[in-house]
Parts: sequence; structure tokens; C-alpha cells
Amino acid sequence: MPRRQEHLRAAAVLLGHADPLVHKLMDQSIERLGPRHRYVTHNVEYLRAIRQLFGDEAALEATLHLLQDWEVISEEDYAFGVARRARQPVPRRGGKRA
Repeated sequence: MPRRQEHLRAAAVLLGHADPLVHKLMDQSIERLGPRHRYVTHNVEYLRAIRQLFGDEAALEATLHLLQDWEVISEEDYAFGVARRARQPVPRRGGKRA
């Protein structure tokens, strides 16, 4: 299950917006229920409630959260939009390898 920062990064890249409140709500019961929090917050009824309270963009972001938690979407699916430092090759001394 991705950390909240990873959910926010995926939403920013794939949706063009990221709302920390959506992800906080999706995982709000994790302290009390552990992995079982998904029974409470990771379902269609909860997505409908988010849509009703916060609108379509929030519901879309909550759906993305679910897809990440269910490993349908992984970091490889949005890595194209995440700036990463390229590893610079280390210059070798003495020219050619033996």
C-alpha cells in the first residue's frame, strides 16, 4: 500500500491535481483498524460520499487512491511525470577496461 506522498504524487501527475484531504479521508481509520480500514473507506459507497461532499475531481482522486492500493496502478504507470535525477556515470581512470 503506497504512502500518502505517493498517492499525492500519482494524483498530481495523472490528474493534474492532488488534494491531501482526499487521501487523509481514505486512510482515516487505519490507526484503529489497520489493513481492515479498507472495508470502511475503500468501497463504492465511500466514493459516492466523497463525490457528494467534494465533487467529481475528489471522487476521481479517491478512485485513483483505490486503484493504487489494489496495485492496479503502480509507480511505473506515472513515472514519466515524476522528475528524477539521472545517475551520472562515474568516469573511469586510465581509459579502457582490461
